Amino acid sequence: MSEFERLQKYLLLVRRTVGWTAEEFGDRIGVSRQTINNLEAGRNKLNKTQYIAMRSVLDVEMHQYPEELEMLKLILEIFIDHPEKYDEKEKEELLSKANMVTPSILAGSTSRKEVSKEMMAVAAGIGLIAAATPLFAPVAATSAWLLKTIFDKKK
Repeated sequence: MSEFERLQKYLLLVRRTVGWTAEEFGDRIGVSRQTINNLEAGRNKLNKTQYIAMRSVLDVEMHQYPEELEMLKLILEIFIDHPEKYDEKEKEELLSKANMVTPSILAGSTSRKEVSKEMMAVAAGIGLIAAATPLFAPVAATSAWLLKTIFDKKK
């Protein structure tokens, strides 16, 4: 499965983690709410331009609010960029917990920072953070995903 397919598979989780509605996310990347909904539902396939736009706005948001979005960095690392480095059982445990708590961000009943702190504790408890490579180096991470996307002739 490619990074495009993985991002599309986990797009709803990513969007909830950031706390954006489909309309807000669409506005940030220049597409409609319906396009985001169709991508999340699998009715449309994520294309290279959309992938680059999404990753770019996510990178900017993580750079602007690093303490609020540590969890997003972890989700991108484990589920999108390098899933092969992590144990399936541990990934499933993190995913289950994330799917339970991230809707509360959108609902406004908790903050991104609170959820991120809780999820980082869960990740540490199941050993995912110790295995994670430089999650907290946004410039290097941006360069890596962008270079791979631009120069991969298969996409």
